[in-house]
Amino acid sequence: MNEPYYRDEQATLHLGDSLDVLPSLPDASVDAVVTDPPYEVGIGGQAWDSTGIAYSVPLWGECLRVLKPGGHLLSFGAPRTYHRMVVAAEDAGFRVIDQLDWIYTHGKPKGTDLARAIDRRRDDRADVLRVTAWLAAARDAAGWTNRRVDELFGFAGMAGLWTTQGKAAIVPKLNQWNRLRDELGFDDAEILPTVTLLNNRKGSAGEAWERREVIGHRSSRYAGGGLYGEYSGDTRITAPHSEQAKQWAGWNTTLRPAHDPILLARKSTGYDSLVGGLLRHGVGGLNVAGCPAEGGGWPTNILLGHDCPDAMCEPGCPVREMRQSAHSFPIFRLNSRTPAPERIEVDGVKHETPKPLALMRWLVRLVTPPGGTVLDPFAGSGTTLEAAALEGFNAIGVERHEPYARIARVRAGQPRMQSLFGEIA
Repeated sequence: MNEPYYRDEQATLHLGDSLDVLPSLPDASVDAVVTDPPYEVGIGGQAWDSTGIAYSVPLWGECLRVLKPGGHLLSFGAPRTYHRMVVAAEDAGFRVIDQLDWIYTHGKPKGTDLARAIDRRRDDRADVLRVTAWLAAARDAAGWTNRRVDELFGFAGMAGLWTTQGKAAIVPKLNQWNRLRDELGFDDAEILPTVTLLNNRKGSAGEAWERREVIGHRSSRYAGGGLYGEYSGDTRITAPHSEQAKQWAGWNTTLRPAHDPILLARKSTGYDSLVGGLLRHGVGGLNVAGCPAEGGGWPTNILLGHDCPDAMCEPGCPVREMRQSAHSFPIFRLNSRTPAPERIEVDGVKHETPKPLALMRWLVRLVTPPGGTVLDPFAGSGTTLEAAALEGFNAIGVERHEPYARIARVRAGQPRMQSLFGEIA
């Protein structure tokens, strides 16, 4: 195996694919696996979040192999893809113990306002079908086939879309149309205005969109970076215009996200009992005393994130309301949003979705024995490595994306002082 990308007394970071790096680690050499793998939903259009690696049975099999008998796995997932990750880990040999839920208040709705979408919609289908029918007739008159048209452009199947009356019908771009005219020798004086109009309209909103009445303005500002970007400005609030849009006013395609599930799984102790494995290998239990809920209660599988002290809670704050309605519910003082100081930028790069350091410190402390070693096969910007260092654990990380590995190297080498972020109550 190549030399580590970074190494110090507590942390080792490897640059590469986990499926290439993990086989080089010894059997039963780590005490816990705590990781935040790709959610496989294409976050921000990033290719690294749609590889399928989180569903890889061989990947989780390697994590199982290097984990000590009785050791735990904690792995984040997205609500709609989490089940596939869990099945892969289970198929690899992990025993599913529980599902933790990190609940937060900073999620942004990412669905589609259906009334807005209806008013934006431009229905040019009748004109599109008129063009594709005309082109199909011109193709036949010239004695061409769709295959020959595809060969002309180096396409595979595009000609069928240009000449179909089906749902997938599309109009060629103007430069493509001009080449077709030159090669097939047709006279397009009659149809060319429609082709030009349809091309000019591509991507534009329908007439109803411009006719929507402005009924208010909403000032918005968000400077958190990452997945939701940075923006500020004045947003118009408009009312539905078309009758169809009015019918679907107030309808959307998603709910506002407010939780991430976390898989808690355990490696079998083999022939040992759980207690026997604990005494033999030093792992197998959860550090409930070291990870109390607010007020010292027994920790639950709900991690409620917030970053506002009681004195700063305003009316309507969900944390305040929950305290008033459910006094016995344990509330964790975990940052609901990753603080700006933790969104480290190196060489102009920031990680899209870093988890709060306080959250990761709580998780590594829950499953790692004193002096133990934590493995993160998806190290990202190194939050787990830094969390482990601050909690006094050793850590091994693997990251395949070098810009993120550079951030992780900085964080692993320069862990923050514990007092900077305070204690978890």
